[in-house]
Amino acid sequence: DPKYDDALYGLGASLNDLGRYSEAIAAFETALEIDPKFHFAWYGLGNALNDLGRNSEAIAAFEKALEIDPKYVKAWNGLGATLKDLGRYSEAIAAFETALEINPKSHYSWNGLGNALKGLDCNSEAIAAFEKALEIDPQFHFAWNGLGNALYDLGRYSEAIAACETALEITGDQFWSAWANRGWAFFNSGRYNEAIENWDEGLQKYQPTNRDYREACGNLHQRKGEAHYEHGKQTATYFESFHKAKASYEQAREFLKSPLIPETYLEVMQGLITVCCSLGDAKTSEYLTEATTVLENLILDNETHPEIKLRLQRKFAGLYQLEVDTLVQSGHKVNALEKAEARKNFCLQWMRAGWQNRIDSPTYPQIRDLLANNTETAIIYWHLSPVSLTAFIITLEKFEVISTPLCDLFPKDNSQSLEKWLKNWKTSYQNYGKTTSKQQNKESHPWRESMTAQLQQLADILKIPEICTHLTNIQQLILIPHRDLHLLPLHILFSDNLFTITYLPSIQVGIDRLDRKPSPSMSLLLVESPDPLLFAEIEAPAIANFHLNCNTLSRSQATTDNLKEALQQAADIFHFTGHAYHNTKQPSQSALILKNKQPLTSQEIAQFDLKSYYLVCLSACETGITGKEELIDEFVGLASSFLAAGAVYALSTLWIVDEISSALMMIRFYQILNEQRCQNKLHPAPG
Repeated sequence: DPKYDDALYGLGASLNDLGRYSEAIAAFETALEIDPKFHFAWYGLGNALNDLGRNSEAIAAFEKALEIDPKYVKAWNGLGATLKDLGRYSEAIAAFETALEINPKSHYSWNGLGNALKGLDCNSEAIAAFEKALEIDPQFHFAWNGLGNALYDLGRYSEAIAACETALEITGDQFWSAWANRGWAFFNSGRYNEAIENWDEGLQKYQPTNRDYREACGNLHQRKGEAHYEHGKQTATYFESFHKAKASYEQAREFLKSPLIPETYLEVMQGLITVCCSLGDAKTSEYLTEATTVLENLILDNETHPEIKLRLQRKFAGLYQLEVDTLVQSGHKVNALEKAEARKNFCLQWMRAGWQNRIDSPTYPQIRDLLANNTETAIIYWHLSPVSLTAFIITLEKFEVISTPLCDLFPKDNSQSLEKWLKNWKTSYQNYGKTTSKQQNKESHPWRESMTAQLQQLADILKIPEICTHLTNIQQLILIPHRDLHLLPLHILFSDNLFTITYLPSIQVGIDRLDRKPSPSMSLLLVESPDPLLFAEIEAPAIANFHLNCNTLSRSQATTDNLKEALQQAADIFHFTGHAYHNTKQPSQSALILKNKQPLTSQEIAQFDLKSYYLVCLSACETGITGKEELIDEFVGLASSFLAAGAVYALSTLWIVDEISSALMMIRFYQILNEQRCQNKLHPAPG
């Protein structure tokens, strides 16, 4: 009976178990043509779509199943797992919690909840969820592995090792993820040799009859490659360790390339090319060509779903970054800059989507247009790859390139690599953010006290003195950071010179703004702090005093609805004073805090039309911090969202700021701005 929908559902489930996802999808869709209300088939379709990486469609399928049967626990679990895979952890947690309200004894739901909590770094809560799953089913090996992961993240390595061992006992050593995780627990507890022995044991014991045998062996060899490389960077015998890493990655490559297991293969190739770059190996270009060819073929293949294409391009940005390195090393610096800028603009598609007359990315002559024939302006454009930092210095008269290894294998005296410096800076700042709000404690925090010395170290690492030798007769700098460099006050590193400095996320973003000018009135939309802040209450009226044409949302009026309505009216300047926060896990959910603690998120702000706004000033904490997300790659945060909505300039804060300092600085800023306006001398550079 070709219309036997139960049989088609069973066929789809079996095909999905065999990894034949496209055929499984066809079977489920046929079943749904026969019976559109067949919620089991919608659930099966969601699983197959998720396994194939078509996450958005998977979510729609699970939601369709839940429309038909809101009590269908498996569909809630599938929805939660897919949301978790997308990094939408809060929504995933809500889905799993709904499943548990329906069936508190669902060990799958407890396990899913644990994984979602772990995604938010709520490891203690995750451990409790995994333990709950194991109370219900002590033989549930996925929960033992998840428990091991959460314990590992808390530094409880011995317990993590024991949990992974239990998962291996239950599966007869046929669970490669547990082998992988146990190895990392050994490695991070200082037991490098035991970590390598662990992965070798897993490779020896894994049965070739397992459907995932090639994937398992490829992954375990990959783990060995990663561990050898990390160990090498920390020891004097790096050369020996790097060669071991290369050999392990090459073994992984052999398991994964034919028939191709695409994403894992590309992960391995990215690691292999990174090691080869560090070794100066002649095979670097060959491997890079091989990997990028596979990546481009997947992207160009009509059979590859658009959602998967986008994810592959974003996930393997490192391959494109390594291409820039090879072009620099071969002396093709113009091509290197153009490729770096093209990748930046691809990553900023979210930001530039609504702009008119935009091009995908500029050529070198168009890049020079940003200088607007000004011999006193220079662009400093950084590009950060997995192995090196490159600074492109562009003026009308010359074009210089300075490249520095990311990991310094031959440190002198107390010098640090950029990799290690960034790790220490971010850890120290996170600790600073967790300190008590008492002023004296923050002022004496090590991050604050050591800042001058730390930034001097950074200047040396970034070779700022060498860069400055190329800035003779330069008055204005346009700084274009990349990746983690967006988190740093790079302008301070040039403070020995009296430069006027602006930042851009990419050159094209600046070119798009070259012709934008403020109106003569310089009208202002001002939002007073929704919370009682003493110095903010002084700041707001002081700033309003400089503008005859000022629309003020008072504290009592500062709701999200009122602000959304006010932003629809044309103005030149938007000024917000109050509280804000940066969401590290989901930067697009960073927010300004309005009345009654209502958030106005970056995601919402980016949807506005703010093309009339010349300047946005955000006098609140962490408004200039940016981050990356699974679906939005770089430069995501509050300030960037205002730029995405069309504003020309944004003045924002990189970290938690003191109330009195912010108020005094902002008042002085507007005083100078007003003086220049009155003297008709406001001629800023784009940025």
